[in-house]
Amino acid sequence: MHPSRLASLLVIIAAAGLFLLAGCTSAVREAPPATADSRLQSQVQALEAAGDFQSAAAAYLQAAEQAAAPLKQEYLLSGADRLIRAGDYERAEAIIAGISAPGLPEAQRQHYDVSQARLDLIRHRPEQALERLQAVPAGGPYQADYHRLRAEAYLLENNYLSSARERIALDGLLSDPQQKLENQFATWEALTRLSDAELQDMRLAPPPDVLSGWLELVELTRLYLQQPQALGDVIPHWQTRYPGHPASGDFITRLRENLETAIQPQQIAILLPLSGALAEAATAIRDGILAAYYDTSDGSQRPVLRIYDVGANPADAVARYQQAVADGARFVIGPLRKEEVQALLQQEQLPVPVLTLNQVDTSGDVKPSVYQFGLAPEDEAREVARRAWQDGHRRAITLVPQGGWGERVEAAFADEWSKLGGSLIDHPVYDPGETDHSQVISATLNLDASKARQASLVRVTGQQLEFEPRRRQDVDFIFLLATPEQARLIRPQLSFFRAQRVPVYSTSHVYSGRPDQSRDADLNGLLFCDSPWTLGSGSDLRELKQDIGERRPENADINGRFYALGVDAYRIIPHLGRFGGSLFGSYHGVTGNLMLDARQQVHRTLTWAQFRNGLPYVLEAGTETATDTGTPAPRE
Repeated sequence: MHPSRLASLLVIIAAAGLFLLAGCTSAVREAPPATADSRLQSQVQALEAAGDFQSAAAAYLQAAEQAAAPLKQEYLLSGADRLIRAGDYERAEAIIAGISAPGLPEAQRQHYDVSQARLDLIRHRPEQALERLQAVPAGGPYQADYHRLRAEAYLLENNYLSSARERIALDGLLSDPQQKLENQFATWEALTRLSDAELQDMRLAPPPDVLSGWLELVELTRLYLQQPQALGDVIPHWQTRYPGHPASGDFITRLRENLETAIQPQQIAILLPLSGALAEAATAIRDGILAAYYDTSDGSQRPVLRIYDVGANPADAVARYQQAVADGARFVIGPLRKEEVQALLQQEQLPVPVLTLNQVDTSGDVKPSVYQFGLAPEDEAREVARRAWQDGHRRAITLVPQGGWGERVEAAFADEWSKLGGSLIDHPVYDPGETDHSQVISATLNLDASKARQASLVRVTGQQLEFEPRRRQDVDFIFLLATPEQARLIRPQLSFFRAQRVPVYSTSHVYSGRPDQSRDADLNGLLFCDSPWTLGSGSDLRELKQDIGERRPENADINGRFYALGVDAYRIIPHLGRFGGSLFGSYHGVTGNLMLDARQQVHRTLTWAQFRNGLPYVLEAGTETATDTGTPAPRE
């Protein structure tokens, strides 16, 4: 190439290189600064990492003031979400209520529905939450929220199987290991509330079906709960049957760790009034404890049991506690009477943990060494309120016996019913010593007022009129607190006074615990809650009942609920310190599904049944009930 042409070409290449370099430099120098939205998101993430959701909400709401639609609505919704996480539900509700939903873009409309559903669940409105979530596509940007909120809604409705199904669907959408583990804990928690029969009946698909795997794992754990080493031997077989199951990783490891470290104390004292008025109930509780004690297969792991008769004086219970501690007790079960429990709670120091067999009001400081457990009728009244609300009822009448027992149970029902948003339109009482309750029932159903209106018309017109008294129409159901004898009188009288189609709910006190088809025919249609011991049929129950029946054949049915209290009192001791944790947020016992509150009182969730053709039929969790007929139906 000619030197002059070569020089010219080099100049051109150099110039081009300078131009490209200048362009690159300009691109670096002129990169747009961080947008306002990205700065906001960074700020919010930092605040959330510090747990300051109020400030995160304030940041979004301040940005919303400067933004135009549709970004304004997105900031408002995001701010409301943070207020919900901060527990400021009133402000969150007000902000969301101020957003016009019809004009929102599709993605924001989904965000709106998810936020509303979250508030519905906080307000204990699972039906509304599920209805809102129907508009949220399962495969859209909020699909994780969709499944999580549906799982929570179904759990509130006691539809445990559907809740678990939603959790299983959510598992595949989560990438964070901790979130996956927490979701698996929630799956486990839902399924542990199912009865033994339900665990078996709902396992329809063969391995390696994920849901069947969960159901079988819960069943195996329940079967080997008192034999954790044996459970460790069968887990590998379960893993072979369900390869790649979500529970096979960290969850199984945590499960086995929890069970294998659940050891009974070396010596347990039992304080019971084995002489006096409560001797029969106390003897049944003792026999239940002993049945659970000998149900442990490995005798080398059984603690030493020492039984103390506390008599009838509350002071004796304190003295027996002190004696038991001196004798080497590392845990105490009992006492039984409320007065004795109160006397123990008044002690300044209780060096050995206690599981009492009754509950008292603990308005003062909680003693960390005292757990309270019992067959509290107040728990059952709250259970009635939740079930009636779940069944769609909103207006209630209570009918309870005169006296302190009726007052306490009615107050517990009314408190729970009010929290749910229900209306208590009347709360009459009846005399439990009488057999004719027509006056109370007629007045409660406003039949007296109906008759008075007819009499007034006769006076005005001077003519006899054809007349049929009409009961009040503003009641959805009746909560009846009664013994079997009282209920067999009251239920027919309710029907006589034209309330045969008004659903009637009751507690376990309405059922003797022994099928009596001819005498209980008058209770047809009535719904009641009771313990798995009374209504269940699992293999574990059969073995325990057989053992107790052999010990006390003359009163095994009559005192069944006290036997069950003894069984659970012994079995839950190793798990008391873990209640509220992910794996043992509840314990499936023979007295019910047991949960521990912040005041260390154990509460029960029970099984539901309905009288049909004079016999109780167990209702599966989450099923709707036909409460206006007494038509016989197969076991559900």
